[in-house]
Amino acid sequence: MQDSVQQQLNFVLSTAPTWDKLELKGNRYLLGEFVEFKGKHEDTQELQYVKRSKFGRMIVQKTSMMGLAPRNLQVLYSLRDYRTEGGSTSDWKEVTVRSSTEIVFQPQNSKKVKTITLSSVTSLTLSA
Repeated sequence: MQDSVQQQLNFVLSTAPTWDKLELKGNRYLLGEFVEFKGKHEDTQELQYVKRSKFGRMIVQKTSMMGLAPRNLQVLYSLRDYRTEGGSTSDWKEVTVRSSTEIVFQPQNSKKVKTITLSSVTSLTLSA
């Protein structure tokens, strides 16, 4: 009897929706599905390896000079490790892209996708 309940629970949990989490400046969050990056070809090429199957988290850091608006952003992304929660600091990769690069994101319960500039993003967590 307990095996049957456990199997049903595992089935329900495996079919439950999971969402990607996009953290924006000002502690605002969007839940939904990451679609793609948009921007200059060189920038999207740098970010082409940020995929759900390989990476779990991405952090955006500004590279400004003396208070000027940043032209470039450092993007750190961590390898997905299914054995542990999170990743070690040695698993982080870094790329530099223009601040005008955009993330296309499909918010939950919305039919329209949002295009958000990377400069207004703090982090992106991809669900497994």
